[in-house]
Amino acid sequence: MQSNKQAQCKRGGIGNIGIGSFAYRWALGTDGFRPVHPLTPEGLLDRAAEAGAEVVQLCDNVPLADLSNSALDALAGRAARLNLAIEVGTKGGSADHLRRYIDLAARLGARLLRVVLDFPNALEAAEDTIRTTLPHLRATGIVLAIENHFTFTPRQLAGFIRTMDDPHVAVCLDPLNSISRLVGPGETIAALAPLAASVHVKDVQVRRMGAGFHIVGCPLGEGLLDLAALVDALAGHGRAPNFILESWMDRLDDEQQTLTEEDVWVRKGLNYLRSLR
Repeated sequence: MQSNKQAQCKRGGIGNIGIGSFAYRWALGTDGFRPVHPLTPEGLLDRAAEAGAEVVQLCDNVPLADLSNSALDALAGRAARLNLAIEVGTKGGSADHLRRYIDLAARLGARLLRVVLDFPNALEAAEDTIRTTLPHLRATGIVLAIENHFTFTPRQLAGFIRTMDDPHVAVCLDPLNSISRLVGPGETIAALAPLAASVHVKDVQVRRMGAGFHIVGCPLGEGLLDLAALVDALAGHGRAPNFILESWMDRLDDEQQTLTEEDVWVRKGLNYLRSLR
């Protein structure tokens, strides 16, 4: 018998299902972890396709800006042969940086550029800069999706997007990131679902530790994230953004165990998302 949670999620609200490069943060060599044989961007696409992903978001742990035009074209060709859509992600809010990544995204055939503005007074500082990029976004047909990261609240981001008032500037909604601002997933979803062009999903468990609590990552579907509420909120606002799987998996003592477990989490997460369609 189908669970109520699955029945609710099948009402709509999910676009394509895929992975972000931070789902493979350890295999790619992120956060000081340097595997003997790190995953390449090409290898990431191959692995994503083999696991059944429909889209890959290449974020700031993939050095796209270091690639030549021919290498970018080859990467786009590989994605096309694997029937994968590409999205691009970056961190930084200067006009030159954003224009460069808009061009990179366009060359790769991406229609979404997720950006992290992770510096003090980020939204205020970025407003004029983003306005100057609007003609470039419109010309390329790319949506700039600002992620609710760690330096502002979901309500602040929602206010900023509404002030911009342009379909080429939207939200990359991560229900868990705003925990860092003491804002829970439900409040984050309520504030940002009407404005979301992209969604990051991962899961956590909360454990009592001494006088406080420890928030620890877990495979999607095994933690506290209410995906039914997320999908219902998006569907209620006529939204069906791509769902991009990430994870907060801690590294293990052994390199191979870390890489194996990371791959297990990705496959579990994609399987769980497919079950909710």
